[in-house]
Amino acid sequence: MLTLLEIARLLKRAKVVAGGAEVSPDLRGWSYDKPPVKPPAYLSLALSDFAYGYCPTGRSLYLKYVAGERGAANRALLEGQVLHSVLFRAVEDYKRYVYSGQPMSPPTEGVPEELKPKAEALYKYIAARLLGEHHYVYASRTARGRDSAAFYVAPLATQVAVDGAPLGLSTVVADAVALGVVVEFKFGPAPNVEAALAGYAMAIEAEWGVPIDYGIHVQISVNATVEYRATAHFLGDDARSKFLELRDEAIDVVASGRDPGPAPQCNKACPFYHVCHADRSG
Repeated sequence: MLTLLEIARLLKRAKVVAGGAEVSPDLRGWSYDKPPVKPPAYLSLALSDFAYGYCPTGRSLYLKYVAGERGAANRALLEGQVLHSVLFRAVEDYKRYVYSGQPMSPPTEGVPEELKPKAEALYKYIAARLLGEHHYVYASRTARGRDSAAFYVAPLATQVAVDGAPLGLSTVVADAVALGVVVEFKFGPAPNVEAALAGYAMAIEAEWGVPIDYGIHVQISVNATVEYRATAHFLGDDARSKFLELRDEAIDVVASGRDPGPAPQCNKACPFYHVCHADRSG
């Protein structure tokens, strides 16, 4: 699951596609004190509430931040949360195995009964990949110790949080960071993924002052089998400008207090579907 070698290969391909393009200095996250990175208002919006563009009109922002509506839990959101938690747990358990020899074992506590088969399938898939790579790096003498083994096999630092305030956001939590790359795992639809990755990158740049030029989107499907596809993206001016456009539109909706109204077609997984379509949500 995103070993060092896999990340290196993904980045090499992305760099060829980018063709030597560079990020404009005024679109770096550390340029948060001047436009266009400087936000029109500081409202502590959650990046995930707008960056992926799940709500076409932005009404979900109005309902959450202006009207004070509470989003309703649903199967799709719960499944995404559980599978993310299992993924992070598997990476942590692998590192625990490396340093203390503790065997990897699928979590059962806190996992809803109906999601246990998917949770177990995902955990076992990740464990098999990580342990397989672990044995390989030792057998090939690529790794000469526990530290280098963990680095080659699982270079990810998961659930990395940075202060989003300079960009007008709340705390920004990236799924993972590795080798100067931001990583997002998705178990469902992921529209505007390049713009969202750019947002995470800019928040990290604002906090750490180091460039984040690339992002990796990992799309995972868990059914009878587990399938995943990883794609690396150059987070250039287009992706960054798109993110800033989405952020400024979101700020405008909340700051103005205007209700943009429901979209003609809504994703039923939206936590506010029951508000916008009360007559059809039964």
